[in-house]
Amino acid sequence: MPLIYSANSENGVLDTADVSIAVSPASGVINTTDMLPGQTVQGVINVANTGTVDEYYYVTAAWTGGGTTTDHKAAILAEYLNVSVTASPGASIFTGSLKALIDQPASPGQALALTTGNEDVTFAFHLPATVSTVVNNIDLAIDFIFVATA
Repeated sequence: MPLIYSANSENGVLDTADVSIAVSPASGVINTTDMLPGQTVQGVINVANTGTVDEYYYVTAAWTGGGTTTDHKAAILAEYLNVSVTASPGASIFTGSLKALIDQPASPGQALALTTGNEDVTFAFHLPATVSTVVNNIDLAIDFIFVATA
């Protein structure tokens, strides 16, 4: 019979990272009435890394018809309305129609290091001067959704 000896390694610890972000302001970033063709409006959201590790984030615009506008009519404006999203200092996150602003930028997302802490994200909305009357009297309600990952 062989001799057997056992030794123990005790009290190991495994702790997962905290991946989280905070945005400010929480509402009212864009509040424009009577937008005209050729006009551009902007809003800024500050994104802060409130976690314990370097992170990446994505942004999505969730839009619906506002007021009495149906979602079908809102989709027409979302197709024509151009949006440019940039993070300070000058990193491009997205440029295109509002309808396509889903999980941008592409993987791995926009880097936000712990040492950076926070950055401003600017949304510039432009209604082209060449847009037809098909977008006349349409209201949009827009939520900006930020998702963090590490």
